[in-house]
Amino acid sequence: MGKKGKKTQAGKPKKLTPKDVGKRLDALVKKLEEELKGADLFAALPPTEDCAICFVPHSRVDSETYYQACCGNSICYACYKENEASIKKQKNAGKKVAFTCPFCRKPEPTCMDEETAMIQARCLQNDHDAFTLMGELYRNGGHQVAKDDLKALDCWIRAVELNGADACICIGDVYDKGNEVTVDKERAALFWRVGALRGDVGARYNIGVAEYDLGNHEIAIRHWKIAAEAGYQPSLNALRKIYNAGNKEPGEEFISKEYLDFVYRACHEAQMEVKSEEREKHRTSTSS
Repeated sequence: MGKKGKKTQAGKPKKLTPKDVGKRLDALVKKLEEELKGADLFAALPPTEDCAICFVPHSRVDSETYYQACCGNSICYACYKENEASIKKQKNAGKKVAFTCPFCRKPEPTCMDEETAMIQARCLQNDHDAFTLMGELYRNGGHQVAKDDLKALDCWIRAVELNGADACICIGDVYDKGNEVTVDKERAALFWRVGALRGDVGARYNIGVAEYDLGNHEIAIRHWKIAAEAGYQPSLNALRKIYNAGNKEPGEEFISKEYLDFVYRACHEAQMEVKSEEREKHRTSTSS
């Protein structure tokens, strides 16, 4: 091989290997263990930001928030659909209107391949939401992205390093199921705890399930209570299931009628806080 051939080969990006990802995971675990030291895992969840369009607080359900891949901002899904409907109405009336981002005014991607390219560009800006989404694209495959569980894990590691919460539940699930790594329930719980600490209600629910399965029923119920008070329905359902079992489910002694009534009211109030007529309309249309 000539000098030019050697130089070209040397310039190729290093292939991602399980060993490399394993080392990064080990380093990240040590960092997260330090993050958890002295942390109050049972502190109330931080409030969500308001949608910049309708000024109603964002839902904690990820599918109800729309990520703008062009600039990294987010609006509620209902506002996205209302904007889309408004543009279509104007176009049908003969007006020349471009469908643009309400923040940066860039044209919306016309296909998933364009959106993927935008997400990749956001990754270069160290956007943890973009890395989380990119990880999901690698996990599922398609749209010019080959399915690659190792690359998905690599993206989620980067998202967690950048203080993302959503990716914590992704890596926790990887350890829980043993996808590209050896099954490790302790590490799964570690990532879920960090996700819960950073405000992810799904991670909070999962750590409750893990604690319950270990026999730590009171701790599990405390985690579910926090998530339920933030409006997370699966956590409220878990508490109701235990209470309604009539002493047939472990942990019933920690849930009184007054306790459950309080959590139910708090959950309902949290859910009502993020509701709007538009959100209800588009939630119904997407679920039908």
